[in-house]
Amino acid sequence: MTPLSLVTVLGVLLASTPEVVPETPPQAPLDGRGKFSVVPFVLPAYQPETSFLLGGAGSLVYQPPEGSGRRESQVLLAAAASVRGQFTVLLQPDVYFLEDRLNLTATLSAARFPDRFYGMGANTQVADEEDFTPVFFELELSPKWRIAPRLYVGPTLRAQHVRITKRAEDGVVRNMPGAEGGDTLQLGLTALYDSRDNTLNPTTGFLGRLNLRRASGAWGSDYTFGLLRLDARRYVSLPWGQRHVLAFQGLVELRDGEPPFYDTGRLGGMELSRGYLEGRFRERQHLGAQVEYRAPLFWRLGGVAFASAATVARSLKDLDSGDIKPAGGVGLRFAPLSDVPVNIRLDVAYGSEPSFYLNIGEAF
Repeated sequence: MTPLSLVTVLGVLLASTPEVVPETPPQAPLDGRGKFSVVPFVLPAYQPETSFLLGGAGSLVYQPPEGSGRRESQVLLAAAASVRGQFTVLLQPDVYFLEDRLNLTATLSAARFPDRFYGMGANTQVADEEDFTPVFFELELSPKWRIAPRLYVGPTLRAQHVRITKRAEDGVVRNMPGAEGGDTLQLGLTALYDSRDNTLNPTTGFLGRLNLRRASGAWGSDYTFGLLRLDARRYVSLPWGQRHVLAFQGLVELRDGEPPFYDTGRLGGMELSRGYLEGRFRERQHLGAQVEYRAPLFWRLGGVAFASAATVARSLKDLDSGDIKPAGGVGLRFAPLSDVPVNIRLDVAYGSEPSFYLNIGEAF
């Protein structure tokens, strides 16, 4: 998994009030000022990339006046560590200004993440596994303006400093772009469209995120490459019962130029392509899709069944249907709070091998 995903899940409960974005947000009451609160949280989890991990978080949350139609703002501070010596710390504001016309999101993080490398492409072998240890420092900044109902667009900046502190003396990593780490500065554009009925466990609606970024030596980057990333998700409420949901996700990651090996597409992980170690297959182009059926069982328990397919390739012309990696599985869900639609999830998936995931929040 990526370093940030160790703690991203910690923010899920900290934004625990479901929200619907109205087509035209009404004005807040003149005598309403909203309220601030501090929410702490601790999370144990398990997944193949990290084994057991423990994370903790605190969030400063601003709740606007009731009935204002405005979104919550929060500033998240989180940290996590695993039994494999992986750790990360993160500061992540997500704040709305000017009656929700301006949204500012940012991420400031540091991580040490012992990882595995199998080579590049869709046909690497388990026997090629090679250990390496990167240390990441990262800043991402994205102010976005609302240009239409539910649609935010704005510039984005991502700065990353990486050091590779451990690698095999005679390994493949030594010959890869990024073998020494380096500095990357990406500038670009972000667009977000969100019509989900809530952000925690949607039952209807659409979420689309588009990132267009470019790194260049002209503005101080050690690497020159471009990225187009589109993540689209659709949620359909089924007619034969409450909270029976069919969820779809499609992901496209396209790169040109020469990105460092640690910043290429990574197939696998706890979200898309469950059943494969994250980064088991890496390349510049990464395409994937998944579908999941979610249903209540009894009391606070629910169940899911999911299937996915994904692939990686050096270029689009190298894409081969024979390289598609299928996966699937089933899972249980437990809602610890009756009034908050957030589940603890236990998934069993099979892709290249059986995999188990214990976490909080849905995979997508």
